[in-house]
Amino acid sequence: MMKIRDVVIGFIVSAVVVGIAVSCGGGGGSSGPSGPATYSVGGALSGATGTIVLKLNGGSDISMANGSFTFATMLADGDTFNVQVVDASDRCTVAGGAGTMTAANVTGVAVTCAAPAAEKVVRSARLSGAQENPAVVTSASAPGGIVFDPATNGITGGVTVSGLTPTSVGIFQAPSGNPTGNSAIPAIITLTAAADGKTYFIPAATTLTAGQITALRAGELYFNVITAAQSAGEIRGQINLQGGVLAGVANMDFAQEVSPPGTCTGITTTGQGTVIVDRATRKIAVSYMTHDLTAANLAHIHTSPTGPGSNGGVIINFTPSAGLVPNPAYQTTAESQMTTTNITDFLANYLYFNIHSATDGCPGGEIRGNITALQ
Repeated sequence: MMKIRDVVIGFIVSAVVVGIAVSCGGGGGSSGPSGPATYSVGGALSGATGTIVLKLNGGSDISMANGSFTFATMLADGDTFNVQVVDASDRCTVAGGAGTMTAANVTGVAVTCAAPAAEKVVRSARLSGAQENPAVVTSASAPGGIVFDPATNGITGGVTVSGLTPTSVGIFQAPSGNPTGNSAIPAIITLTAAADGKTYFIPAATTLTAGQITALRAGELYFNVITAAQSAGEIRGQINLQGGVLAGVANMDFAQEVSPPGTCTGITTTGQGTVIVDRATRKIAVSYMTHDLTAANLAHIHTSPTGPGSNGGVIINFTPSAGLVPNPAYQTTAESQMTTTNITDFLANYLYFNIHSATDGCPGGEIRGNITALQ
C-alpha cells in the first residue's frame, strides 16, 4: 500500500447512483385516462447460482432465479431508469440496464452473473432514513460506493451527503446472516470529512480483514450517517448494489506524468484518486484524492486523446486549499456531470487524475494517476 497521509482532495455531488447504457426495445406502453403514456423495463437474468433481487431505481424489487423479468413499475418517456442487482453469492454485470426512457418499452436488459474471481469489487449504496433500523423519517439522502481490491485487501470510496449535518459517518458490519440488522460493535471504518462538510471518504491505506471481506461480499456492510438528532443514525445504506455505476481508482506518482515541462527532479510524492459516476445521468456520485503533497494548488480529472501516453484537457475541476495541511478540496458546484464523450473516454481508459504543486517546478503536474474503468 502507498504511504500517504490522510490528505484529501475531493468533491461532492448530490446524485442518485444510477447507471449503465440504455438499450430499448420497441413498442408497448400504456396510458391512463388523464396521464402520459408509460412504459415497462425488462430483460433476462442468467448465471445466478440462487435467488437474487433485482431493483429498478432503488425499488420495485423482484426476487427471482434465472429467467426473464419485467418490473411492475411503469415509467414515462424521459424518465431515467436503473436496474441493479443484490446477489451475495455471485458477481453480476448489467448491460442495457440504465439510461433515459424513450416512447417504447425497454426489453433488452441483460443481467449476467458468475462466480466471483480475482477482479476488483465495486459496490454502491443509496442511503436513506427508511433503511435505518428502526426507520427514521427524514428527507436527507446520500449516494455512496466502494471499490475493494482483493490483491491488497485495500478499500476506497465514501459517501456524499445532503440535507443534514453529520457528527460522524462510518462503515458498520451487520450481524452475520442478517444484513439489515444493527451492528453490535462500533464502526469498522470511520470516514474522514472533507472541508465541504458533505464529502466523507475512507482514509488512505485502509484494508479489510478476512471476516470483513466475507461480510462485504455477503452484503452485510453498510454506511451509517449519525447526526445530533439521531445518535443511532439518520440515514443508512447497504453496500450491496451491483451495476449502475462506473468507477475508477488510480495510484498517483510522478512516473505517470507525460513529458513534464519545467525543472522537475527528485519527485517522490504519491497519491490515490477515486471516482464513482452514475452512468445514466453521468453525474459524479463521489470523487476525491488522497496525497502527500505539501503545496498542491491545482487538481483535476483530465481526458487524453490516446490514453496513458498522452496529455489532454481538464473535464473536472477540484478546488484544493493550497498551503494547508491537511489539504482539503471539493467540487464547488452543487452537481458535476460528465458528457457522453467523457463516459466513452472513461470506458476507453483515457481519463486520469492530476495534481499540481506551486513549488515543484512541474507546471504540467507533479503526480498523475491513469484511470482504469471498473463496472
